[in-house]
Amino acid sequence: MLKGLIIFFGLLALCYAASVGSASNATEVCQSEDELWGGEDIRKFYFCLDGQVITDECDAGYYFVNNATICGCLPSDLMKPSCVNLDIKVPDCTGDSKLRPQAADDVSSFYLCTSDGAKELPCPDGKAFVDQDGYLGCFAWSQWRTLRNCVDD
Repeated sequence: MLKGLIIFFGLLALCYAASVGSASNATEVCQSEDELWGGEDIRKFYFCLDGQVITDECDAGYYFVNNATICGCLPSDLMKPSCVNLDIKVPDCTGDSKLRPQAADDVSSFYLCTSDGAKELPCPDGKAFVDQDGYLGCFAWSQWRTLRNCVDD
């Protein structure tokens, strides 16, 4: 019995140490005390204040970039085209647009035609809308980046 408890607590301690040592989510651990950093959601950025991760978000139509030349929120027209929705129009709700969700300016939203016309709806938190190469719907940001080829160069 005692041997079983020792093994159990040893495994518990090992699992805890493994989870603390490798934080896979950029929003949980301070990556820098003096720089901003981004995560999967290209609208959000993070910074540390007194050892705590603070989350902020770019204004509508702006996206976070941190590379060798710039760090901050850029307007969509300066972004890599595969990372943003440019020249989006509200669907007229006829033909194909009436039958399926349509992309919106904000990559985390989509239009859906209702009896009252096109209505912009948000994807569930942590997801972005894709209508590309047979994929249609709201996907986790990591999947969205892959599907849209929105990867860091």
